[in-house]
Amino acid sequence: MKQIQVAVLSETSNCPVVQLPDRKYPGVVLQGDSLRILLDSAEEIRELSAKVQDAELSDAVASLKEKLAGYVSVFEQTMKANGRDLPYPTIPE
Repeated sequence: MKQIQVAVLSETSNCPVVQLPDRKYPGVVLQGDSLRILLDSAEEIRELSAKVQDAELSDAVASLKEKLAGYVSVFEQTMKANGRDLPYPTIPE
């Protein structure tokens, strides 16, 4: 783990905006549990959209879920690598 200074542009609860060094644009920090909730919501929408049988909708939802799953994976791997517990229970896929 390395420590760096970041510019905190907003400390809004559950949505702080920070600027990392060497990045052109700032980013929003999501708590790990909030990120997992978004992934779970995307999965629920994917399941519901399957009932509609709209290929374009299904593709869009699958793309969203895939992106969120990638972020969750990075978060979980980072927590494990740093010996930290996840803020939510793991559910076998």
